[in-house]
Amino acid sequence: MRTHGDPFHDIQGRITGQIGALAEALPHCALAQIVQGIDDIRCLARDHGFVAVETLASRLESTVAAGGYRAAILTYLDAMSDAASAPQGPLPAAAQEAWLASVAMRLGH
Repeated sequence: MRTHGDPFHDIQGRITGQIGALAEALPHCALAQIVQGIDDIRCLARDHGFVAVETLASRLESTVAAGGYRAAILTYLDAMSDAASAPQGPLPAAAQEAWLASVAMRLGH
């Protein structure tokens, strides 16, 4: 149950709110706005120990830099939203790979 002032849920809400806002604005965003939005999410996640979100956002930044398609961006944003529910703190390498593999599966790779 969420309590008022619960730091985990407050940050989780901020992260998922930023992800949702970026996903909603995506069709109307310039590339620079997309990159900035992803970076803002990555930094927020990093600063508060949401490692799974940070990992996915970092990979998404690389995908966008390599000319990633908007469909891939939405797939990453969906996975990042799911990852916001993962426990905070360090993740084993296998868990990070599992999150990245989930995106690859969603993209059909």
